[in-house]
Amino acid sequence: MSAGLLFLISQPGQAYEIFIYRLFPEKLALDREKKIFVHGELFGQLQLPSNFPSYNDLSGEDDRWTFGFRNFVFLTQSTVLQAQLVTHDDGGQRTRFDWHFSLRQHISPYIALVLGHDSDHDSDHTSYVRGKPYYTNRNYVGFSLPFSGTNFLIEPFSWFFHHTNQRTYLDLSGEKLQHEYGLRLGTLIGEKASLSFQLIIQSDAVFGPGQMVLADLIFRVRLAEWLELASGSSWWRDRETSAAGKKQSFHKLTWGMAILF
Repeated sequence: MSAGLLFLISQPGQAYEIFIYRLFPEKLALDREKKIFVHGELFGQLQLPSNFPSYNDLSGEDDRWTFGFRNFVFLTQSTVLQAQLVTHDDGGQRTRFDWHFSLRQHISPYIALVLGHDSDHDSDHTSYVRGKPYYTNRNYVGFSLPFSGTNFLIEPFSWFFHHTNQRTYLDLSGEKLQHEYGLRLGTLIGEKASLSFQLIIQSDAVFGPGQMVLADLIFRVRLAEWLELASGSSWWRDRETSAAGKKQSFHKLTWGMAILF
């Protein structure tokens, strides 16, 4: 885990770990310092244009704003605990809260194990899927194969789900999610800019071809040690027609900033 850890936003119908390539040169560990050191950021962004509906059941106005935070606690030099909150806004009211937690353990420079939890909750609204109140709640275990240099990261990964109610396809009409796999790429551009890319494929069968794909591309430039501006694009799409006879896609462009600590 030589160069640093990285992560981050929110996806249709569920929370997930946003990926941002960010270096943490000083990973102060709990067991040595006897106190908690938290790295992270507060962020806010405008999503325009965006055609993704605000609520878990894909109803409501389109998403316009997201605000939240990410925290990283290095328990040891090779163990990191992450917490992430993303709140959604349709331009007039808070609509949803997405949580992500994960514990990541590097067992070698090129193999990392992860234990994660994601969930989301409507705000002052109840989403219904198949006639029942619905929000996603998912747990997973998995691994990644990070390969990093002084200014880049290449990381294929694979998560296996258990105790989850999340279903595949954007309209949530598929079978329960069993597997996510994908790729993360990050690089520094000069001394003050970074580019982060994440691709995720969701499948209702372990090592299946997948029913839905999402991709995030985020460019950030540092204005000060504590402030970065960001722009990016996110895209989600069903790979085939769902059980409900739909083949949906959503997209957004994002414009925002992050306060680092």
